[in-house]
Amino acid sequence: MRKTAGLLAAVAIAATAFIASPAHAANPTITAGGSSFSAGMFSTCAANYTNATVTYTSSSSGTGRTNFANGTFDFAGTDGAYGASDSPKPTAGTYKYIPVVGGPIALIYNVAAVPALRLDSATVGKIWLGTITKWNDPAIVALNKGAKLPNAAITPVYRNTKSGTNGNFSGYLAANGATGWTKDQTWTNATGAATPAGTGAADSTAVVTNVKSTVGAIGYVDLKDAVTAGLKVVALKNAAGQFLKPTAAAAAKFLSSQPVAADGQVNINWAKKIAGGYNASLITYALVNTGSATGNGAAVKGFINYVLNTCVPANASKLGYVALSGGQIAKARALALLIK
Repeated sequence: MRKTAGLLAAVAIAATAFIASPAHAANPTITAGGSSFSAGMFSTCAANYTNATVTYTSSSSGTGRTNFANGTFDFAGTDGAYGASDSPKPTAGTYKYIPVVGGPIALIYNVAAVPALRLDSATVGKIWLGTITKWNDPAIVALNKGAKLPNAAITPVYRNTKSGTNGNFSGYLAANGATGWTKDQTWTNATGAATPAGTGAADSTAVVTNVKSTVGAIGYVDLKDAVTAGLKVVALKNAAGQFLKPTAAAAAKFLSSQPVAADGQVNINWAKKIAGGYNASLITYALVNTGSATGNGAAVKGFINYVLNTCVPANASKLGYVALSGGQIAKARALALLIK
């Protein structure tokens, strides 16, 4: 009898395992994408997450928002909000922006004779408008005493898609006195030029490729891509008068003092004077559904909470990003509860 009972128990356990195993194997699949600036962070989180299969496609914030509105993405990564002219757009009140991570905008350049480079916002603005065209321009020389600046052409590389990095970079320039600039995610609108100076590129990876292959080029990307490519970065003059290279620590010092609005958007004052703060910094959001419940809502909620509470705190600084803190992370956690 004992043998029979033991055999029946073993069969019962095996049957339970057999029934449970398909449920374990059938992890939900989350499809997302957008911001190439923060693709390194989202992709790291996706690779480490075990409760769902997460696919994050790096493209641009504009593409992310469009695909979210179309229902192609369960959530989007975006460094900027929908604009008045954006179409398609989700129904008002059915979505939220959840701040998830921050980071410095790194200016990368390819000039072999210049191991270190200093620039200010006025000079940067003129470079991308095409009014400063040579590396030995007097404005650059004045900021780099003793540097061997070549009489060589500058090729500015810019994002030619609707890009959140564009919106933040142009916002930084406009706020810090660079003439001729408007905050806009579309580069032609930001510069006011139908044919912008330099070379256009679709995403951060393409900007890196262009700068790396073009002597005299300069571009703007996330710090992770800059470091991975082994490119030199500019020390930017901040509003406090200090020349700082982009670092997670300097961006964190700057971003931590920026207020977060009720809808989750962080109202960045790029002209704010903060000693040790890197002004050219941005916040990336997860654009999520908070309207009618969706089949993947619980899975998305689980992943975004993992990103906020586990993945970003553990990985942000070593990847060149900034983990949010204070009121920003508190608001983000509260908004994450609304995902449906």
